[in-house]
Amino acid sequence: MAPLTVLAFSAELQTGAPDSMVPTAIEQALIEHRCRTTVAAGAPGTDAYQECPGVQLLSLRTDFGRDLSRLSAAERRSIDAVCSTIRASQGRDGYVDCLSGHLVSLSNRRNRTKRDSSAAAPPPEEIAPAASPPPLAIPASSSSFGLWIGVALITLGAGAGGVFLAMRTRRSARKCRACGMNVSDSADLCQKCRHEAAETVKRAAAERTGHERAHEDALRQGSEHKEAALRLKSFEEEEVRLRQQEQARQEEQARREAGQLEEEARQRRQTDVASEEEFDPCSILGVPRDATQETIRTAYQEAKLKYDPEQVAHLGAELQEHFRTKAQAVEQAYQQLTR
Repeated sequence: MAPLTVLAFSAELQTGAPDSMVPTAIEQALIEHRCRTTVAAGAPGTDAYQECPGVQLLSLRTDFGRDLSRLSAAERRSIDAVCSTIRASQGRDGYVDCLSGHLVSLSNRRNRTKRDSSAAAPPPEEIAPAASPPPLAIPASSSSFGLWIGVALITLGAGAGGVFLAMRTRRSARKCRACGMNVSDSADLCQKCRHEAAETVKRAAAERTGHERAHEDALRQGSEHKEAALRLKSFEEEEVRLRQQEQARQEEQARREAGQLEEEARQRRQTDVASEEEFDPCSILGVPRDATQETIRTAYQEAKLKYDPEQVAHLGAELQEHFRTKAQAVEQAYQQLTR
């Protein structure tokens, strides 16, 4: 009767212990990943898919303990060295995928090591069955029977208390992974370190957001500068085009004016050739024959300004020669009329 009571009491303690069948956060993520990627689990809603979380939790607990507590420090460092970079680049799903793959590889390696060691070990020698203990003598009196029951109950209580104290000591002996202080719960970090880790994550997220915003601002400013440069280039090209058009118009107008002046010179030369045999100073100055000296002087000044060679200095040589001839004729006509 006593052994059955001890087993029942131990099962009750295990049910109330922290190492219960409720998965932790990392176990829940690994279970969901395996049930989602395992073909044998079937589609959601089937019996096989409903049984998958329990099977995967039992497998994790058997191989690595609750919350992966059976991983050694070297194994944790090896996994973190590989999966942390994947988490930074691919996020939570990539990290869980990497962690699950490493755990499966580690479990296979452990099982292979166990098989090799068991195959290399010599076969166990046959052990003679131990002699069964002599049956306990049950006192005849009722007082002795009650005494044995009391002793059994005290022994059970002491054993249960020892188990409870051992589990409580083991639970309280957990240390913070960052600072080494004792933690009372099943977490790997104390409350202070958890707070600092959360603040670090928050600052990293804020810095990442700031960097992304700065990058976006830089891209926007670069786009604005590029657009401004394009507008300035377009404005300069339009200004050059208008200046070229104005220059072409001025050159065309100068050509037309030069053509008109050359035509006038040609006509005047023809007129001069016709009247070259007879020199009439009055017709050259454009005054009547009975004009006064004042009228002659005024007409002379106007004709002198009209046929000034400086006005056609930029034109062709033929036109300049015509103006020079006319200026000489004006000077000769004035000299004749004022003598």
